[in-house]
Amino acid sequence: MKKLKICFVTVNCSPEYLGGYSLYHKNLIKYIKNNKNNIKISWVYFGSENKRYFKGGVEYFEIKTNKLKSFTWVWENFSLARFFKKNNFDIINSTVGIGGLFYKKKKDQKIIQTFHGTAYYFNKNHFKRFNFIEKLLFSPLLLFSWLQEKPHKETDKFICVSEKVKRQIEKLYGKKKNIIVIRSGVDLKDFKPKNKKELRLNKNKIRGLYVGRGGFWTKGLDKTIRLSKELYNLNKNYKLILIGPDYNKVKHLLKEPFITLLDNIPREKMPLYYNNSDIFFCMSRYEGGAPTLVVSEAMASGCLVVCAKSAEQEIIQDSKNGLIVEEEYKKEAKRITQILKTKRLKDKILKNSMKTVKNLSFEKWGGKYLDTLIN
Repeated sequence: MKKLKICFVTVNCSPEYLGGYSLYHKNLIKYIKNNKNNIKISWVYFGSENKRYFKGGVEYFEIKTNKLKSFTWVWENFSLARFFKKNNFDIINSTVGIGGLFYKKKKDQKIIQTFHGTAYYFNKNHFKRFNFIEKLLFSPLLLFSWLQEKPHKETDKFICVSEKVKRQIEKLYGKKKNIIVIRSGVDLKDFKPKNKKELRLNKNKIRGLYVGRGGFWTKGLDKTIRLSKELYNLNKNYKLILIGPDYNKVKHLLKEPFITLLDNIPREKMPLYYNNSDIFFCMSRYEGGAPTLVVSEAMASGCLVVCAKSAEQEIIQDSKNGLIVEEEYKKEAKRITQILKTKRLKDKILKNSMKTVKNLSFEKWGGKYLDTLIN
């Protein structure tokens, strides 16, 4: 029986990166390999050189990127179009428009575009920081963002990770009949609750956890630290663990005594950090996923998820299966502290959180996604 050839395209997110599109696609590939043996998987991305290699049963193609950053989008479109003309795949699943300006889809080929968010609205969010002159200077960025993700005219299906992203795509590119929302799933075998008190020497400590690069607009590290400062003022046993930020970019934020920065944590050790935390923060100013992958992992691990309203985690209902906080940090810190002290209320929220995340299991998510790809 001939194998179905599926190619995943993540552009500037390499398979080695432990976050974002990379983890999302690794999880999907894991599901496919566990459940289908008649599919050949390839992965295309941009890097420092042109090379092809095999690892873990997956065929990887690295395409050398253009060093002239001003022309990156045009170069990527041209390079992807040329690549897909030379190579044959039954299904192309991409996070960008895969050379829509230059590529003619082959007979019986399917093109599927997955939107984890929108570069246009992400960058538009940035503009809130700018004055009039800065907005004028950077306005071409919005046009490039729109073009970067513009679907190929022959795209067969669109997958969005949230209802918000679906609305944004339809505003940008028009109403789509072939659009579906598939929320990010989580492996409930790898991420599950453990008795947090048994994991600690100091049982009175309250531990917060932040996972992300630390960008101002994406992950809201500054907002996490402001809220954490108020939590620390209420309880000197409070500690905040940061995993992932680049020290050189965020060192100006790390002066507080309650902060511990960790880097290069192996993926297989992440469940330990979730399990050893009481609170997980998602304070982003813009997110596509609702939930993001780390939010679903935290929920599955028994953390109290605290989200900024701006993060728009659609599955979180305030005080029911998590907390949605405003920028009144002193007030919100008191509310969080009170919930952690009130065992009955805390347990109720965590029980509802677990019930919610079970509907986003790895198996349900993977099955729905794969079915969308191949049918």
